[in-house]
Amino acid sequence: MDDPWFNDIINKDFDGNYDNVMNRIVDHINYPSCEGSGASVDGAGDDSNGNDSDDSNDDDDDDDDGDDDSDDDDAFIIRRHFDIEKLIICTTEAINMYYINFMYKEPCMNSYNTGMRWLTEVLRGHWKRSVNMFRMDATTLLSLCTELETHYGLKPSRRMSIIEKVAMFLFTIAVGVSNRQVQERFQHWGETISRCFKEVLKSLRLFAVEVIKSVDPQFMSTPREIVMNPRFMPHFKVRWIFV
Repeated sequence: MDDPWFNDIINKDFDGNYDNVMNRIVDHINYPSCEGSGASVDGAGDDSNGNDSDDSNDDDDDDDDGDDDSDDDDAFIIRRHFDIEKLIICTTEAINMYYINFMYKEPCMNSYNTGMRWLTEVLRGHWKRSVNMFRMDATTLLSLCTELETHYGLKPSRRMSIIEKVAMFLFTIAVGVSNRQVQERFQHWGETISRCFKEVLKSLRLFAVEVIKSVDPQFMSTPREIVMNPRFMPHFKVRWIFV
């Protein structure tokens, strides 16, 4: 059968048009039966009145008509069988395209050198590596993780430890990288990194309230470093202006 679009299907020339393939399948399902064949399966040997012809003079004509009807029926059956095969091919290719486009997910964050492996290597290596990546040495980083977990509500997740969460936060602000760069370095999705960043930031805000505060909240005395420095002390002198 000479159908150009069917040849495109055989050659898998879909051009990514999934809807077009599905429309072609629907067209085959709704394929009209016996168009132009003039064949009638029931009553193929009957005359127009529905009665059998007993006229001996018309026997040869009836035999010829029966042969023509039989040939038409055979051709129609062959065509329908071929159409069914085309329908199966169309359906199979459509299912394959749907699977590739909507169901099959190629693994992305599957590197062997995961974030935790890299973090362990850095913390066990030279102390400068930790300072370069997190702006603090390994001992300080571990102490910070313990403090945030113990007193400020930072919790590990099912697949991520607290030290990895804190390391991702420090790596982001210390090196100044984007979310996508953190994804590649720690092998986590962007949504996971954003959520962990917010969790660590929330805990650090509580931590900052306790740590970043003056020894003298009322500022009753001036620190010695300011008093002895001529650059800063003039700004702290009290001047009395009488009117």
